[in-house]
Parts: sequence; C-alpha cells; structure tokens
Amino acid sequence: MGKSVEYQVDALRTLFAEKLRVQGRDLEAQVRKAGRRLPRHVRRDARFFLESYGLMANPKLARMVDGKKMDRAYSNIVAYLDGLDPRQERITAMINLAASIAFVFLVTGVLVLVVLVLRGFV
Repeated sequence: MGKSVEYQVDALRTLFAEKLRVQGRDLEAQVRKAGRRLPRHVRRDARFFLESYGLMANPKLARMVDGKKMDRAYSNIVAYLDGLDPRQERITAMINLAASIAFVFLVTGVLVLVVLVLRGFV
C-alpha cells in the first residue's frame, strides 16, 4: 500500500498543478492554496487523505488507516479534478469580467442621462 499511496500523492499533486494551477512544496500546501475553489466534500476528502497519509509514515499508526476509505477519498478527489477544464474556466472568467465592465458602463451611462434630464440639458 505504501508505494501505491506515494503514486496517489504524486498523481494528486500533478492534477492540482494542471487543473487548478496550484503549486506548493507538498500536497498539503496545494490543498490549502486551492481553498474554496474546491467544493466542501472534496476539501473534506482531501483533508482525510492527508491525515491518513500522515499516519502512514509511522508503521504502528499505519494500522489505524482505513485503506478503502482512503481509496474512496482519492477517487472522489480525482473525479472532481478530472471534470475540470482550465481553458473553459478562463473563458468563463473573461466573459464574466467583460459582462461586469459592460454593466458598470451601462449603469454609469444611465445615471449620467438621468442627471442631464433632471438638470434640463436634454
């Protein structure tokens, strides 16, 4: 199980770097930096996975780790991260920014027009 856990950690680090563009010295730092970009259930699974991984370092404490639950947490994290499309998220962010700017210009234009009408210039 030790070798497969190391493989899982490396795979998760790679997914966090590729899908969320989160860098860190270890998986714990990457999960912390991802923060609220992860849904609550994925954060909970990541926290459990990291705690279990920490216990795996000690041979006596490693017996306390529930391997099936750890594998399920890993699967849930991978399933969520695989479903992300960084390109689509960047496009959505740019569209939202453009829409916000357009809304501000629209509201400003309407306010200027209302002031001009109230002052009798139009």
